[in-house]
Amino acid sequence: MRRGLVAWIVVVVVIVGVAVADRTGFSSPSTPVTVNDYVGGITSSAPQDWAADAQGFFAKHNLKVNFVILEGTSQAVQAVAADRTGRGFVQGDILDEMLLADKNPSAPPLIGIAGNEPRNPVALIFLNSSGIKSPADLAGKTIGVPTGSLSEQYLDIFLQQQGIAKDKVTVQNIGFGALHPALMQKRVDAICEFARGLASLDIVARQQGQTVGSFLFGDYHMPSPLGAVVVQKSLVDKDPAVAGAIAASLNEGLHLCVINPEQCIKDFIAKNPGRDYDQTLAEWKVALRAQYGLDAATVQKMKPAQLGWFDPQLVSATLPELRTMFKIGRIFTPTTLYTNRFAEHP
Repeated sequence: MRRGLVAWIVVVVVIVGVAVADRTGFSSPSTPVTVNDYVGGITSSAPQDWAADAQGFFAKHNLKVNFVILEGTSQAVQAVAADRTGRGFVQGDILDEMLLADKNPSAPPLIGIAGNEPRNPVALIFLNSSGIKSPADLAGKTIGVPTGSLSEQYLDIFLQQQGIAKDKVTVQNIGFGALHPALMQKRVDAICEFARGLASLDIVARQQGQTVGSFLFGDYHMPSPLGAVVVQKSLVDKDPAVAGAIAASLNEGLHLCVINPEQCIKDFIAKNPGRDYDQTLAEWKVALRAQYGLDAATVQKMKPAQLGWFDPQLVSATLPELRTMFKIGRIFTPTTLYTNRFAEHP
């Protein structure tokens, strides 16, 4: 009788174990592992990284995080590819994976292990007093944007789509941290950055009797770069426990940041002192709407792992557009650029 009971328990454990593996595809590392989080500038675009650290989500999954701050997302994605430990990650996108592989075929393959921003995140922002009311009004204007950034690449395509020749505008290289002062001091007529910047800029502008206008690139049918948590593919192949732990930690962080944005931003600022709470919270709320397309009521009913799900149809439909827009010569099989191994279908 006892032998039969033991056998039954073993069967149940095996079945449960298989179910967990099928659902998430990993179990956390058995001992603590140090991973490198490459951050493309300290921004409110992805506060879930900092919240995941502050709330102990990384520690729960046996991860110790080393934050490495770089200038922009593209640099951070390149840093992940160059990480000799193979345990680096970034809040990047599938587009950067493609661009890096196309320009540098010898670079280690990258892969998205958790999806996050399905919408185009970039916007062209201006003061309404500038007289800009439609894209056509950009002719003859000066636009500030960091050279080599994703925002600059999308700006070039936006101008082309609007029939505005590049020599009809002056594009000035300005770092992300200096964009808002440059616009408010009217050293430029417009700036190009992620849409979240609208929130904090609007607060500053109103204090000076100004109002802000924008062209959200997502409203102009420009494809998303397909935001993703990006790692080296070798990490998924050789150490899926670590890859899965990274994905789970960040999905849990994002879940918190959607349903409790106030706590999320408190955690973010505690790790990045000197930032204004009200402005940062306003930026994050804009990012949730314009970049992530998430709201608290919906996310409260979801599991964290469901937030990391890549929509295969969206990815397949978007890749050809990105290849054309960014003149990418290499053809990619969509499923080599992302995995749903660590996610659950919503």
